[in-house]
Amino acid sequence: MPVQVIYITALLLALAIAPLPSEYYELLRIVASGTFAWGAYRNFSQKKVLLPVAYALLALVFNPVTEITLAKELWIALDLLGATLLLLTKDHIAQ
Repeated sequence: MPVQVIYITALLLALAIAPLPSEYYELLRIVASGTFAWGAYRNFSQKKVLLPVAYALLALVFNPVTEITLAKELWIALDLLGATLLLLTKDHIAQ
């Protein structure tokens, strides 16, 4: 995955703390779950332990098929956590 996609996903996650239309959050779920799923795949194949589990959990949380309903405050924390994780570990999933 190109590093630009990781930066874009992190930016989309950071922007999600603002009140935006529901269509934005639907797009965010698709982009974020794909990015986190790719991160989990890359790290599982590299025999890492903690990162693939974190990526897999975030991919499940942002899953666009089965939506998880959480409080806005919790979503803000998850959005910021996801953006931070992507930026700090971009070298582990970028090609």
